[in-house]
Amino acid sequence: MGEVVQQPNSDVTVETRRLENPLPGVSVWTNPKNGFRVLDLEFVADPKKRNPEWIAQQKRGMPIAEWEREYGKTWVVYDGKSVYVDFATAHIARGNIIAPRRAKLVSGWDGGPTDLNLAWALGLVLPHELAVTIIDEFMIDDGNVKDFVQIVGSRLQLEWFKLGGFSLHVADQSVFTPGGIERSSLADEMRKHGMSPIPGEVSFAKRRTGVDDLLTRFYTTVGNELIPRLRIHERCQMSIEGMQGGYHYPKSNAGVGGEYKPLPLKNKFSHVLNCIEYICSRLEVANYEIPYEGRRLPDMSII
Repeated sequence: MGEVVQQPNSDVTVETRRLENPLPGVSVWTNPKNGFRVLDLEFVADPKKRNPEWIAQQKRGMPIAEWEREYGKTWVVYDGKSVYVDFATAHIARGNIIAPRRAKLVSGWDGGPTDLNLAWALGLVLPHELAVTIIDEFMIDDGNVKDFVQIVGSRLQLEWFKLGGFSLHVADQSVFTPGGIERSSLADEMRKHGMSPIPGEVSFAKRRTGVDDLLTRFYTTVGNELIPRLRIHERCQMSIEGMQGGYHYPKSNAGVGGEYKPLPLKNKFSHVLNCIEYICSRLEVANYEIPYEGRRLPDMSII
């Protein structure tokens, strides 16, 4: 008999199940709700497919996300082509969030004067490595700018201030556009809460290239562990699901053939993923020295 495990992605969410592993790649368990006996097969159940050379050959030329869906246990498949096909389980950070010295918090913002969907993501940046871990996310769909900014500001001050201190804010260009009866912008509201945004990269192609570059590059830790330069913490489920295909190119020509539209579909995932793209487009600003960073400015007097 194997260990007792929790299966968060199955119908058995409250109760645990006991696994049996009679052979490599074979798991047998009993559903405690209905008593059904379940046999779960992985590709390594076939002895011919356990060879590392076979695995390497199959992976060659196949995007990581497609490999996970075909041979792994990632079952969510969207009707379109994922924007970030190289995102895999290795890009998901788990456990405690640890901020080394000199780490910086960088926020990404997406929203405009007439947008109902407003989104924010928070990255913990290692400036010298140009690496980032996304550690928080938030989105609303009612367009209430004041409440949105207030909630984000509270999170930064109460939950995350001790991790990285001062937070830089990289935003969609539209946050600077005034609108509404008061003719104020999202940026105006941010400044009222002490958050001054800087514009992120406008070009989607450049933002996508920047994220792809971080997904496929690694840095080495003190313990000689290779870590992807872009990771998303497991607590940020919308960002992870977006990376796994929720953020995708829709099919063109009414779904006929294998052609896709040049820009991703606008949906609930695209707004949060745009925030991540803005963060990644300005990682270099985390290396700038900011006077009085995170501290109260000194009193000034005119002589």
